Amino acid sequence: MLIVACGGADNTGTGGGAGGGAGFACDTAAASTCGAKKCDAALGCVECLANTDCAATSPFCVAGKCNACRTNVDCGAAAPACWPKDGKCHAACTAAAGCPKDELLCDAASGVCLGCKTNADCAATKPFCSARAQCVECATNTDCPASAPRCAGEGKCAQCISNADCGAAAPVCDLDDFKCKVAGGCTSDAQCTAPTPICDAPQCVQCKGDKDCPSTAPKCRSKVCGAG
Repeated sequence: MLIVACGGADNTGTGGGAGGGAGFACDTAAASTCGAKKCDAALGCVECLANTDCAATSPFCVAGKCNACRTNVDCGAAAPACWPKDGKCHAACTAAAGCPKDELLCDAASGVCLGCKTNADCAATKPFCSARAQCVECATNTDCPASAPRCAGEGKCAQCISNADCGAAAPVCDLDDFKCKVAGGCTSDAQCTAPTPICDAPQCVQCKGDKDCPSTAPKCRSKVCGAG
C-alpha cells in the first residue's frame, strides 16, 4: 500500500525541490526576512517549523506547512486517505473518476488522488512532479527564465524570493506573490524597473498592453509578455 507523506507549501520538486537548497534562501537570523512566515534554512520562508507552530485543526508541520494529516495513519475510517495536495483526510478514491480534475491519478491501494507520481506524468509546461504530487514549473532556479529567475513557493518561477533580488526602484519582495514592489505600491512607471517596468497601480508589471512588449514576445497576456 502506498501511504503518501504530504508535502509542504514551500518545498517541492523531484530531486531537490523548489523552495529548498538553491531554489530558495532566507536569513534565519533575521525574523523580518520572511514577514509573517518563518525561515527554515533548507526550505526558505515557510508557514511552520514544528508542530507547535500549527493550530489544532491542522496540527502537523510537514515540510513547512501545517497539515491536517501526514499520512493515511492520521486519518479515520470515514475519510481514510491523506491527499498530498492539501494535506487533508478524504474519502478513498478507487479510480481516477473519483479524483478532482487537477489530480487525475488514483492510487487505488492507498485511496490517494495524485496529480503525478513521477516527472514522466507531467507536461512540458510543468515538467516536475513535486513533493505534493503536483506538476510544477520548476525544481530549482536553473529551471526558470531570466524574467522570473527564482523557483519559489510550490514550484513556480518568480521574480524574487527576498528583497536582495529587487532593485532600488522596487525594493520590496512581496512574499505573497514573489514580485518586487515599491513599499506601499507604485504610482508611476518611474518607480518600476525591469523585468516589470510598467506601473499597474499598486504593483509593477511587465506590461499592460501589447505596446509595452518587445518584438520577441509581442503579446501581453495577464500582465506578462509572450508569443501569443
